[in-house]
Amino acid sequence: MKKTLLLGIAGILIAAVTFTACKKEDNNNGGNTPAGLDRKPMLTNYADNYILPAYAAMVEDLTALKTGSDAFVAAPDEPKLVALKAAWQKAYITWQKVDLLEFGPAENVSLRMYINTYPVTVSKLNSNISSGSYDLEQFGNKDAQGFPAIDYLLNGLAANNADVVNYYTADAQAAARKQYLQAVVNKMLEKVTTVRNEWNNYRNTFVGATGTDVNSGISRMVNSYVLYYERYFRSGKIGLPVGAMTGTAKPDITEAYYTPQLANTLANTAMQSIIAFYEGRSFSGAQGSASMKSYLSNIGTKGDNGELMADLVTKELNEASTALAAINTPLKDAVQNNRTAVLNTYEQVQQAVPLLKVDMVSAFGISITYVDNDGD
Repeated sequence: MKKTLLLGIAGILIAAVTFTACKKEDNNNGGNTPAGLDRKPMLTNYADNYILPAYAAMVEDLTALKTGSDAFVAAPDEPKLVALKAAWQKAYITWQKVDLLEFGPAENVSLRMYINTYPVTVSKLNSNISSGSYDLEQFGNKDAQGFPAIDYLLNGLAANNADVVNYYTADAQAAARKQYLQAVVNKMLEKVTTVRNEWNNYRNTFVGATGTDVNSGISRMVNSYVLYYERYFRSGKIGLPVGAMTGTAKPDITEAYYTPQLANTLANTAMQSIIAFYEGRSFSGAQGSASMKSYLSNIGTKGDNGELMADLVTKELNEASTALAAINTPLKDAVQNNRTAVLNTYEQVQQAVPLLKVDMVSAFGISITYVDNDGD
């Protein structure tokens, strides 16, 4: 996510955190799936009840965001700005339930890069507006678009709505700024719509890839899930802003920087989505059936105390969720003024990483395929 959170993050993670995977009783002959365990119902559940509805919801929310931005640009005023901000927040919250799906069609188009590279580089954004010449497809513009760019354009220009509206009416660059706002929204909708459409085709390929090789459905899905939890949730939302690896808090790289009260909602929504996905719940939250948790439970891998690894994962994720929810001030402020509590939350979130990245992956008989610089 710009500078550190998207490309540089893997290098930063080398710095400090090492951990040891929980010892386990290997009841599945070195990670090989016992006969009779069928992965297809799990993949089917995820595809039909979570992934496809998730992208459909994202397209719907971004379509509403486009409608709001078009109305505001056509005749900027405070009521339209308020409505546009509400549509932006709703879509941003929905994105927290979608972001962990960066595999298959989403990975092919680098969806996360276009939607939520943060922090936004304001100087680059304003340079694009001033020049009127920019290509949002270019990698160099990854940190000048998406939800973070809209956050600045709606919330970061001024302290109150009347003054923000002035930037879209009386300011010398009002017309160019309106054009840029629409371009950013249109690019987001274009990218997510492409992924939604591609998933309609990719669904059968995903469900049918029932093996454990690197191209299998379970390998692609689990790698995306663990990568998201470790790098973009644990480190991106919490570890890097609080300085867990560097010792220095950086509130300026918190998510939703110009809307501080929203950052906690985004993080908590993401945490709940992580739990829900592991348990195989539907996108709407209904109780799921075949899931990573049920599959891991059926394999029967246990920890030192005899507890099923599947339940240990749930326990650690729930404890992480509780710790995160207890932060009752905006993360932007908390990483500086309540740093100990945020560091403790980071450590609690960290507890689930070896369970997911080592124990669960080993039990599933798959391998981590993304670049790993943590030493675990």
